[in-house]
Amino acid sequence: MIRGPVLPQQRETLWPLVAGRLDVIERGLVLVFEGLDCAGGQLGLVDGLARDAGGAPVLVLLAIDGDALLSARVLAAVEFLDRLGDSLANALPEAGLCPGSPGRVVVVGTDVLGATLERIRRLGLKGVQVCRLEPFRIAGTERFAVCWLADAHGGSADGRPEFCVPADQQPVWRLLQEVSSRIDPAVRVDGDRYLRRISWRGRTLGEIRLVDGCLVGADEDGASHALISVRHAHAFGDRLLRAFARQSGLAIEHAAMTDAERAPVRDPATRLAAGSRSGTPRGGESLRSTLAAAQLSPEEYSALGGLASAAGGEAEGAVTADDVVRIVAAQEGSWPAERSG
Repeated sequence: MIRGPVLPQQRETLWPLVAGRLDVIERGLVLVFEGLDCAGGQLGLVDGLARDAGGAPVLVLLAIDGDALLSARVLAAVEFLDRLGDSLANALPEAGLCPGSPGRVVVVGTDVLGATLERIRRLGLKGVQVCRLEPFRIAGTERFAVCWLADAHGGSADGRPEFCVPADQQPVWRLLQEVSSRIDPAVRVDGDRYLRRISWRGRTLGEIRLVDGCLVGADEDGASHALISVRHAHAFGDRLLRAFARQSGLAIEHAAMTDAERAPVRDPATRLAAGSRSGTPRGGESLRSTLAAAQLSPEEYSALGGLASAAGGEAEGAVTADDVVRIVAAQEGSWPAERSG
């Protein structure tokens, strides 16, 4: 029987692999120091002190087979962070830690240490997160996936840490979530503590990152956009919709409509009233269904800034991603409505 790749179980060989790939475990996690003593030499060393994307200290401990002091060392690490608090940022100015950011302990183990990791998780210590590395080989290269174990404090149901968004950025994040959920039922938002990836059927539409306490969006081409206010969130939402339109082929679908499907409604106001539109969609309705229901006449399409010929003939009827945004906006009004604050 041929077994897949196995990560080393000795600290001397496993730690270099983990230390060099902390960004795979959590986006923005950077190693600052190695070998931190939290217990006066009685319990062994914490493997590493790292800084996360929010500037908070993260103590990284490896779970190694036969380590009888692991649980005690985890508890000592938690107490160490509680005792020092903001003093750690002043004591280690070169670490660039942000005062006021609560520290965490991350325990990292391999797939053969499931029982050990489960014992740590069951301790229920606040500020302790546990992850398991699952190795695999692809295209002749060994990689590992990160599986988070559910914890009782600050984690989601599947164990993945919640997205840490500052209070003043919550309105922006809520709007981005609403926009993403309305694009299509197959759109997913997932990631880690400081990153959320927005994808459709595995294809990335964009990413939202937390950088120095501010949300930053990256579109499908990798270009960055500061998301400071709801106005910026609306603009980034348009980018997500355009990316979805390009990747899902909505432009082709709309261009391929029959003449009967394009039958114009003479009065746009009547159309909106008949559709019960008031700037927000009906429950459960996505932007895909909104576009599918859109039946703009050549005159209406031209009024939106498009060529009249593009709305009426298949030969010239290729609808661009920008057209999709115009059509949706015309059918629904501003999507979603801006909120104050």
